[in-house]
Amino acid sequence: MRIVDLFEDTQNIVAIYPGRFHPFHKGHAAVYRWLTKKFNRVYIATSGKVDPPRSPFTFAEKKQMMVHAGVPADAIVQTKSPYRATEITDQFDPDSTAVVFAVSEKDMAENPRFQFGPKKDGSPSYLQPYGSTLEPLSQHGYIIATPTFDFTVLGEPMRSATELRANFAAADSETQARMIKDLYGEYDKTIHKIMASKITG
Repeated sequence: MRIVDLFEDTQNIVAIYPGRFHPFHKGHAAVYRWLTKKFNRVYIATSGKVDPPRSPFTFAEKKQMMVHAGVPADAIVQTKSPYRATEITDQFDPDSTAVVFAVSEKDMAENPRFQFGPKKDGSPSYLQPYGSTLEPLSQHGYIIATPTFDFTVLGEPMRSATELRANFAAADSETQARMIKDLYGEYDKTIHKIMASKITG
C-alpha cells in the first residue's frame, strides 16, 4: 500500500519528537511548535532512564519541564526506546498511518544517527528521509530534519546540554534562577528545586 502526496489528510500522519531532554528547554519547545504547524498529531517521546550526571532527570521531572515550556501534557509519552516509540505507534492503524520522527538539522549534520541505504539483503531500510511520498508505518518510518532554534543563557549561546549542566552546577542560587528564566521564558520554583538537586558538579 503506497500513500502519496504526503497524506493529503494530515490526520493520517503521526509526528514524533524523540530525545533525552536533560533538561528540556525552550529551544526544544520551539521545535515542538514548529512540528505542530506541519502536522496535526505531534508527540514528544522520551524515556525514564536516569544515569547521572549525563541523564539526571526522571520522566516525571522532564514532563514537568515540558509542560512549563508550553507542551500539552497529553502530547508527552514515556517510551522505552524513543526512536522506535512503539508506545505511541501501537495506538494507530499501521496500514493507514504514516510515522515521522523529528531530528534536528544540527544533529543530522554533526552526528548522523540514521543510515538510509539498503540493508544487507538489498531491501530498503525501514527509516527513510521525509519526502513527497510516504508509506504506512507498517512499511517505513520517516526522518524529518527540524530547524535548530538557538537562544542564549545569561547572554551566551547555549551550545550543549553538557555545558549547560556544568554552568548550572557551578552557579549560585540567584544565577540559577536567572538561567531557568532564560531556559523557559519564565521562572519556576519547583523546576529550580529539581534542577538544583539533580545537576551536580
